[in-house]
This record gives sequence, C-alpha cells and structure tokens, in this order.
Amino acid sequence: MTNSLFTMSGKTVLVTGAGGGIGAAITAAFLESGATVIATDANKDALDKTLATVEGGDRVVALAMDVTSEPDIGRVMDTVAERFGRIDVLVNNAGIKSGETLLSGDKAKIDRTMEINSGAVLLCSKLVVNRFMKDGGGRIVNIGSSLSSQGAVFNYQAGGADYCFSKAVVHDLTKLLAYECAPFGINVNGVAPGIIDTPMHGRPREETEARHAGRIPLGRVGTPEDVAGLAVFLSTPAATYITGQIVHVNGGMLMNG
Repeated sequence: MTNSLFTMSGKTVLVTGAGGGIGAAITAAFLESGATVIATDANKDALDKTLATVEGGDRVVALAMDVTSEPDIGRVMDTVAERFGRIDVLVNNAGIKSGETLLSGDKAKIDRTMEINSGAVLLCSKLVVNRFMKDGGGRIVNIGSSLSSQGAVFNYQAGGADYCFSKAVVHDLTKLLAYECAPFGINVNGVAPGIIDTPMHGRPREETEARHAGRIPLGRVGTPEDVAGLAVFLSTPAATYITGQIVHVNGGMLMNG
C-alpha cells in the first residue's frame, strides 16, 4: 500500500453544515488530507468564526447555503464548478435536533427536522449526482446516527424520536442511492455517529459523559474528530470498492443493544 491510497490531494469536497461540531471537524480533516473544501452552512457568521480556526489557506472556501433550496444549492455547485472545475465529494452533514415525540410533538418542528435531516440529503445528492454522471463518478458521504439503530427508550433519552426517525431515513436513502448510482461510478456511504460531544447536545462534555459513557464499551463519548476521519477515508482511493454501507462510529455502543 502507498500513501496515495489515503490522500485527497487535488480533490474538491463540498461539506454541508460545516459551521460547527462534526461539520467543522470534517472540514479540517479533509484539509489535512490535502483536499480543497467548500464549507457551507445556512449560518454564514458561525461558518466564518469556525473557519477562522482552521488552517486551510486558499484551499478552503466558505459559502452560505440553504440545503432545502434547490436554487441555492445549484448556485453553490455552479460556483464550485466554475472555480475548481468539478466536485469530487459531497458530504451531507447538515442537521438539526428538536427533540420532539412523534405522536404529541409539534408538527412544524418535526417537519422541519425531516426536511433538513432527510429531505435535504436527497435534494443535495440528486443535484450533485447529475454533475458526477457528466464527470465520470464521485463520492457521497451521508452523516446518519447510531441512535436510529438503538432501542426506542434510549432514543428518547438521547436524541428525540423525530431526530432518530430522520436519521433512519438517511440510512435507507444511502443504500437506495448507492444501488441507483453504482452503474455510474458513484459510491454512496453513510457514517453513523453515536453520542458525540457537540454543541447540539446543549450541555457540557462532563454532563454528556455522566449521562452516556457508562453504556459505551470504550468508556467515553465521542469527539467530532472521531467521526471526521471515517468521512475522509470513505472518500479516498482506499474505499473505491465500498458502497451502500452504514459504518457506525460509537465506541461499541450498539453492543449494548
């Protein structure tokens, strides 16, 4: 094996939801691997503050993008194509968490969670696939969640039913897209994080550890960097023969059922 199997040098990566947490770590990891990264987020101020701490120079570009707006996504993808020639990898990371129950939860909040966490994954993927087909292939990495594979009681404790529902859709969507895209040289895979210490939890790491570390065999909650490395790997030449897979990054959490 050579280092070329694991490099992203010369590749252009579009990351959604890059304004913080896992998205920011994914952006930094791709930059470290040699890629050029177009980091997008609906909150441009948060995106700019995050990228100010990332060392990327002219290999990182921050653009505001609404993942639920087809015209806005098209605008960003056109900008990337004009400036860098093509997109090689799309990372669908944008997501929100409202913590609603399915039967009595606020319908507008549930609909919004599904629109951003699930619908936007399909929308962004369809638009980039059209470009991949013209360019001879590409990679899509979707960020799901191990919570969608856990027992129902734990789902309510850790993520809320609507969030888990939306991520379960992402997992199935990943497999369906992988099947449809395979003849065109397009690989589609999913990364399913477990309990990760990010601002989305809305609590200090110590509290998150106290709540969840006991059920994780590796004895700690994850970091955004734990997730980012896998997203990069699935985009490298080393993962050419991998598609339609959901890879869990959760410290062994699913072994506890």
